[in-house]
Amino acid sequence: MKNAKKILQFVCDGAPGGGTNHVLQLLNANWSDAESVLLTQQDSYLHQTAQSNGTTVFVGDFFRSRIDLSAVKRIREVISDVQPDLIHCHGGRAGFFQSFLSRDIPTVYTIHGFHHARKSLVGRSLGWAAELRTFRKMDRVLFVSHFDQQMAVRQGLLANGKSNRVIHNGIKPLEPRTTSERLGVGFVGRFVFQKNPQLFLDVVERMPDVQFVMVGGGELDDEVKREIANRGIEDRVTLLGVLDHASTLEVISKLDVLLMTPRWEGLPLLPLEAMFMKVPVVSTATGGIPEVILHGETGLLSDSESAQQLADHVRLILDDEEFRTSLVERAYEIANADFSQEVMLRSIKESYDQVFSCRDAAPASDLVRS
Repeated sequence: MKNAKKILQFVCDGAPGGGTNHVLQLLNANWSDAESVLLTQQDSYLHQTAQSNGTTVFVGDFFRSRIDLSAVKRIREVISDVQPDLIHCHGGRAGFFQSFLSRDIPTVYTIHGFHHARKSLVGRSLGWAAELRTFRKMDRVLFVSHFDQQMAVRQGLLANGKSNRVIHNGIKPLEPRTTSERLGVGFVGRFVFQKNPQLFLDVVERMPDVQFVMVGGGELDDEVKREIANRGIEDRVTLLGVLDHASTLEVISKLDVLLMTPRWEGLPLLPLEAMFMKVPVVSTATGGIPEVILHGETGLLSDSESAQQLADHVRLILDDEEFRTSLVERAYEIANADFSQEVMLRSIKESYDQVFSCRDAAPASDLVRS
């Protein structure tokens, strides 16, 4: 692409998930004057998927330590090779590593949820300090939800008029699936503390006449399997393991209800995928999820991590076909109007162009300020 701006998309965690899919969307964006290359964790899902899609991929090992100088060195090497016009960091780890490099290249930072908010006092303090350093080093901060933007304001991360913007995640419209095969109520996501798969199993126990399916894996994989055995629910929970994105969408299309149980979120892509495929969503009301799922209109939300309330919501949808239809039709309408990939990509590209314009107009002394 002649004279195109080169964007380095940098994300440390290349595991399957909404953040990874978001980066893949940017890598595949068909911009006339910009193209992206990728820096991510070696041998990760994102590394392999992006490479198979024809993206130029650079890799490193970013999970040895939060203060790993070899990771910073690797980033510097890649920047020297790529000579990017702009760096887009995704997630706290990537942003923090990038904050140790000079500010001679415009840098954008996307928050995909504040993970430090749920840690111990020491963890929260260290996480806040890392985010503060990262925010100060970035030209612009992008949030995927108003919830995260408001949290940043409350924590004093957006002081001194830091350039920022909320850009909701969006996806390429999906066709509603018409299949008679049903899999029951589904969990789709990583088996990690954040996603709270144990709460999903609490709901299973409260609905003995319903079949459930779980897609995913992760650090809690063994614990989930033990819990299923200990609770005596093996005959009602099918574990499908980690699936590629296409296979995951196929599973979602066959669900009676998508049940999400996260402790915190930014703005996940998963409920959008269900909305486009006319699958009803029940979820905990955390993070940016209420900006997508409107309670009683496009899905049902629990205002706490209450297994009984979630089970009651699932039961209502399963038992009331008219209500289920009204939810999925309204959800499909809103997804198409407000959460399309086209709108998201256009907004992100506008942010890139604004950063370029500000850099071009800024005095040289402003570019080296910490």
